Amino acid sequence: MKKTALGFVLTTLGVAVAAANSAQASELEFEKPNFTMFASLGVLDREDADYDPEVFELELGLKGLVKLDEFKMVYSLAADVADAANSKDTGGADGESDIHIRDAKVVFPTRYGAFVLAPRTPSGQLRELYSNVDLFEYNETHSGAVSPTGMKGIFGQGDEGQDVVAYVTPTFNNIKATMAMLSINETNGNDIDVKAFRVVYDDKKLNLGAGIVVADQSLAGADDDYKRMAFTAGYSFERFDIGATYEINEDTFGPNGDYDSYGVTGRYHFGNGYSVAAGYYEKDSDVDANDNDGMVFQAKKAFSKNIVAWAETGQYDKTADNVAVGVNIKF
Repeated sequence: MKKTALGFVLTTLGVAVAAANSAQASELEFEKPNFTMFASLGVLDREDADYDPEVFELELGLKGLVKLDEFKMVYSLAADVADAANSKDTGGADGESDIHIRDAKVVFPTRYGAFVLAPRTPSGQLRELYSNVDLFEYNETHSGAVSPTGMKGIFGQGDEGQDVVAYVTPTFNNIKATMAMLSINETNGNDIDVKAFRVVYDDKKLNLGAGIVVADQSLAGADDDYKRMAFTAGYSFERFDIGATYEINEDTFGPNGDYDSYGVTGRYHFGNGYSVAAGYYEKDSDVDANDNDGMVFQAKKAFSKNIVAWAETGQYDKTADNVAVGVNIKF
């Protein structure tokens, strides 16, 4: 297993370096990095907690490109400081220790595809297989294990990966595939703890995708590997977007039991930046107490590509109902 992991990493670096050596050496180019910020701030009213002004997300980052002939390296660094801003709400101190590194990765794009090294990065599986139903701001369609979400517990897919090495194929006829391996536990004698695969078709109107994540049984001392499969489809009409994602969880670790989850969503665009969205989500577990379902509704106004105001509500069978109003600012 160690040889497999080491070989994949060496291949990643080797192909990137080979691309650089395929042309005559010239001056190394460092483009000026772009500073990025995404802030989502508002008010949250949740049935199991007091009304609260909240920083839902606050990410600060840097992105840049390094070039040398055909060699290219894209770097991305981002920190989420929302917990630092909110720490007093939960009795915390001043919050300096609540800075969370959200993204730390380098990507080597080549003619043979892109190679990724990421000690930590937002989940590509979540981005490409759940985006058709992940339309909302507070009620997001991930597990809630790292970042908070009003929908916590319905889906099993996390919103981050750590110690990731990945390869993304070139896009051909609107199709691309991604293969990744993750190291979750550095002391269990198993270099590859999680393997992830996905294939996506996207022609800007029709989007289709399928993928699988396999977590090694050694992570939990289980008898079988935990397998999570996801299938998604979406289509964009002139004013109306529809989407669906179905997730299957087999041989889960712990007392959760096996379960299937799905979401179906739609968004209608009125024009002039106004839109409304609705989604239905359901979890069907072998453990009846873990079943859940709910609906989310949202109204949104985009003043520009940088400023968006929104209001939404999530109404669930088991999860706490919520109402949230906020504004997103990004550049």
